[in-house]
Amino acid sequence: MHRITLFSRRAILSIAVFLASAPIVLVLLPEFSLAQQPKPATREPMWKKVDDAIQKGLPKSAIEAIGPILEAALAEKAYPEAIKAIAKRVMLEGQIEGQKPEEHIVRMQAEVAKAPKEMVPVMRAILAQFYWSYFEQNRWRFGQRTATAASPSNDFTTWDLTRLFSEIDANYSQALSDDALLRAIPIGSYDVLLPKGSVPDSYRPTLFDFIAFAAIQFYSTGEQAGAKAEDAFEIVASGPALSPASDFMAWKPVTTDADSPKLKAILLYQRLMTLHREDADRSAFLDADLGRLQFAYAHAVGEEKASRYKAALSAFAQSNAQHELSATARHRWAEVLIGENLRVEAKEVATQGKNAFPQSVGGKLCFNTIAEIESKSINVITERVWNAPMPSLRVTYRNVTKVYFRAIKVDW
Repeated sequence: MHRITLFSRRAILSIAVFLASAPIVLVLLPEFSLAQQPKPATREPMWKKVDDAIQKGLPKSAIEAIGPILEAALAEKAYPEAIKAIAKRVMLEGQIEGQKPEEHIVRMQAEVAKAPKEMVPVMRAILAQFYWSYFEQNRWRFGQRTATAASPSNDFTTWDLTRLFSEIDANYSQALSDDALLRAIPIGSYDVLLPKGSVPDSYRPTLFDFIAFAAIQFYSTGEQAGAKAEDAFEIVASGPALSPASDFMAWKPVTTDADSPKLKAILLYQRLMTLHREDADRSAFLDADLGRLQFAYAHAVGEEKASRYKAALSAFAQSNAQHELSATARHRWAEVLIGENLRVEAKEVATQGKNAFPQSVGGKLCFNTIAEIESKSINVITERVWNAPMPSLRVTYRNVTKVYFRAIKVDW
């Protein structure tokens, strides 16, 4: 998994667990007070023994080395380190058993049952990621399963897609249930677990932001369509989803599909924007606002969604011209214009974003968009063999003023 598709910063709850040859990323939701954090280097020599064993392909030795780390971390209530130790141990045990995702789920379920209450939300979030990994490795199985009227058993290997996604949703919902606590924890306090990205923490300033965007990422996956309800909630392009921020935040969607992933994503965006509405630093609010516009455009239905999306991005860029996210808005605006083959307009929009904030993520994306628009291309298409009547020869090109080519007759 990644941190954020566009910004490469904290967007999902993850730490890398390095096994044998490849890193495995786990979703984490730590819940602990700032005073409970361990010093990063406290048990560094002990962790080095774990890493050395893993590099040598000795998972059992690595598990033995994790034991003292976990015991000490639990004694000190260093919950992030304890969770990291448990996660690594679970993954190593799963590796010994054949690296099957269902093995990770079973083991983490057992760990949750005996973990301190402060760690349970974190470990349930890890379970959500394990369930998702199980789905990704068994897509073909779910394509052959249909929902039944009978209540599903506790054996998750027999679940249909709707039941599996419901379990993942439940984990995220529980993780976000105590939003007051999560909002009080600065995301920077988790640097011991989460390496910094390329964008300031002001874009995801609290643990609530971090987890909320992780949940939104799940609710946004295309696979959600496979578990779509008959009365599925739809985002109408003419509605509040693509309206100004104030109208969007005041929107109270009415639907019988209360479990809709789209609805849950919309509600999370509303919570995020409401949370940061009065912030002195506008980064988190604007980032969430821009994110909900992109989400609405991707999922809305209606002929006017492109025109409303462009209008919303234009208004965003102009209203927030002093913030670097205006360049990101211009990049997305230009991409829509390119899709409509309006390349001259797209270049103008992207150029404004690049010139305003050249070193920002959005400015660099605008630079790339301009380079794409200005790139030269040519393609010549015709038949491999020419017989009477002679076939046509089609030449398509971009940013090319002259084309020279020769057709040579070959005697077979």
